[in-house]
Amino acid sequence: MNSLTGRRDIEGDKNSKRSCMKNFSLLLTLAVALFGLANRSQAASSNPVLDDYVIVAEALAKDDLAAAKKAASTLSEAATTEKLTSLANHASEIASSDSLDTAREHFKLASSEAGKLASGQDGYYVFTCPMAKAEWVQKTKKVQNPYMGQSMPGCGSLKNGKSGSKTMSMGGGCCG
Repeated sequence: MNSLTGRRDIEGDKNSKRSCMKNFSLLLTLAVALFGLANRSQAASSNPVLDDYVIVAEALAKDDLAAAKKAASTLSEAATTEKLTSLANHASEIASSDSLDTAREHFKLASSEAGKLASGQDGYYVFTCPMAKAEWVQKTKKVQNPYMGQSMPGCGSLKNGKSGSKTMSMGGGCCG
């Protein structure tokens, strides 16, 4: 092997390594960019006010008045910040409720406002309960009825969600 051929082999190896590093850098940059887009997309489908509202709904579905009051206080602050006065007022009433029944009555009014916020927004589903004659918003398709609580947790039907689906029964017991 002469020295000229050896140099070509060494330079060929260097070029191959450079090319490999460029490809790796490109793939790494692409992966980071895609991860950022995925996070941005997820953040876009999240609404802090609705997220606080959902925590109130989940607490009421578990018949946990203390947790509902605490979450409603947080919701009231978030709604006030976003200038959602009616929702903030209803949340404040939930936070000062002395019974689950009273909290649920105010929650029904808050749900009317939350339903408007959730309309057409990915990641939120609007349910209806014919027994309570009321709607509510959740982030899952499994019924967790905040009006009936643990006595009838599966009562309700999906009214709409990110897919814009029509009303369909998602629970058992009270709804058709």
